[in-house]
Amino acid sequence: MRRLLYSILLFVAVLPMVAQSARDCIRMGNVAYRQGQYDKAETYYLKSIEKSPSFEAYYNLGNAYIMQQKDSTAFENYKKADSIGTNDPMRRAKNFHNMGNIWYAQGLAATRQEGGNAVSAFQNAVNFYKSSLRCNPDDNETRYNLAMAQYQLKKNQNNNGGGGGNDDKNQDKQDEEQQKQDEQKQDQQQNNEQNKQQQQQPEQQKDEMSDQTAEQLLNSAQQDEKGVQHKVNQKPNNGRRALEKDW
Repeated sequence: MRRLLYSILLFVAVLPMVAQSARDCIRMGNVAYRQGQYDKAETYYLKSIEKSPSFEAYYNLGNAYIMQQKDSTAFENYKKADSIGTNDPMRRAKNFHNMGNIWYAQGLAATRQEGGNAVSAFQNAVNFYKSSLRCNPDDNETRYNLAMAQYQLKKNQNNNGGGGGNDDKNQDKQDEEQQKQDEQKQDQQQNNEQNKQQQQQPEQQKDEMSDQTAEQLLNSAQQDEKGVQHKVNQKPNNGRRALEKDW
């Protein structure tokens, strides 16, 4: 009688597990997650995926991995959630937001590591935060994270953080060299024009300054003054407004 009772109890205990649907597994995983039992939640979410892969299961599984400090594995599950997709833009926004957070954290870690590619990480964070805001433009937290990621991206580019930070400097140098070449070309053209006009003047007028020559010299001086003023106006402003908040 005792053996039969044990058999019945075992059967009753196993029966709910067999009858559990993918949705039931997600619900039980959520209960475990809220209780801080992240490894147990992970198990339920994986069971749900085995039964029927869904956006919710992959997204929740990613969250469980995040809480276990398994960022890379979490990111892969967020990607799978995105590949399945959902009709709820708010859920997509949260998924992209979390993916951006992972890249932002990697960017911060790269700034503390020699040879770390912080620029690439922050650029990815910016891209995912933008994707999140496309789904939910009213999310202030994502908007703030985007601003911080953009700030870190620019900061590390200027400091040559993580490689590739000289692009802006090289571009500025090229622009400056091009401007000098244009000015030299313009000056040469003006000199050639003046020489040509002087050669065409009669011999008896070489020692005299005609009204036309005086006007040309005046125009040339005005042009030089405009060029100097243009350089002053085009001088880059290296000042950057400090952010009021830290990450």
